[in-house]
Amino acid sequence: MVIRQILSKEQTEYISTNWDLFDDKKEDFQVKGTMAARQVPFLTKFLNPVKVILEKETGMTLKAKFTGIRMYQKGDSLEKHIDNASQFAISITVKKSDDKDNPLVVYDENDNPEVVLLEEGDGCYFEGMVVPHERKTVQSDFLLGIYLGYDIVRKSVADTRKKSYI
Repeated sequence: MVIRQILSKEQTEYISTNWDLFDDKKEDFQVKGTMAARQVPFLTKFLNPVKVILEKETGMTLKAKFTGIRMYQKGDSLEKHIDNASQFAISITVKKSDDKDNPLVVYDENDNPEVVLLEEGDGCYFEGMVVPHERKTVQSDFLLGIYLGYDIVRKSVADTRKKSYI
């Protein structure tokens, strides 16, 4: 569920620099007061390389669908929800102001929380339309994160269980 350093330092710097230069930021509808963007052109180049890694990791066949980026500020949080943009997602921490913990929480089929701590370049993948997830209150001065979404073309042949993929 967690892939450490799925993005290199060079890739996270590229994303951070392009976010700073990007002029189509909007106030996020999910996290009031936070700036975000969806279907971001400079993130598109990451969809297929990350897809290859996710397919190898999960045994699934995925189809690239969605990109998003959000700049959290200290005190921001993303309420518990399920996604509506894509079936399978990876949330990747791009940059944060310090080494404070900024928990991402995903829930299993019994609604038990699993706290995930991501460092710069780390990603957490899950079935976003099935698995509830949230971002607890951000402790860092800022946290830049991206979301890459995919549709599931085929689940792993070996994955015959009924529960969600987390």
